[in-house]
Amino acid sequence: MRSLITGLAVILISSWMMWSCRGKEGPQGPAGPQGPAGPQGPAGQDLTRPQNGYIEGRARGKDNGGNPFDISFRYTYYFSLGTYRFIGSDSLRIEFERGDSTGIGSLGLSFNWGRRSNTVTDVSINGTAANISQSPVPTYTVSTLPAVPLLNFPGTSQSVSNLSLSGDTLRGSFRYVRPSYNNLPGIGTNTHPDTVSGTFLIKLVQVRSYNRSSGQ
Repeated sequence: MRSLITGLAVILISSWMMWSCRGKEGPQGPAGPQGPAGPQGPAGQDLTRPQNGYIEGRARGKDNGGNPFDISFRYTYYFSLGTYRFIGSDSLRIEFERGDSTGIGSLGLSFNWGRRSNTVTDVSINGTAANISQSPVPTYTVSTLPAVPLLNFPGTSQSVSNLSLSGDTLRGSFRYVRPSYNNLPGIGTNTHPDTVSGTFLIKLVQVRSYNRSSGQ
């Protein structure tokens, strides 16, 4: 019995010593400093631009002093989507416009396209070619000038080619030529022919017309 009591005493003393020798838990450490910044995320997409197309090209020529100019441009901003409407069983009327971020330059194209015959008619190209990466910004006015046979003026030449329609996206090329003329009334003088040419990729939406009688 004495040995049993002695053994229990030894166990209790040993346990007490082990608990007594255990240090107190320290206070909770302070919050660590913020970790290093993560890698930069990818650039955000401009949803108003790439998937809805562009018009890009160059305006080249010489001014009346004979000094050459070469103005490159790429337009992706828009106020409305490009449109098409049927003007025949296989013919479309297509219209679209794009501009730069400053509003200085823009270009609009409209034309009729017979898809089966691959013919393009009634082409109109108007706007301003501008390179906003330069200072001051060089500009060139693109305008439709009609022919004046009495003054031997052939008018501006405008064409659209290489058309390809995939789903609702149209690709193609364009070319504008302003011929030389001298002292043309109301227009002035252009001693050297100018050329504006380039390519486009445009997302189109169909314009639908509904014939409704009045009162309905």
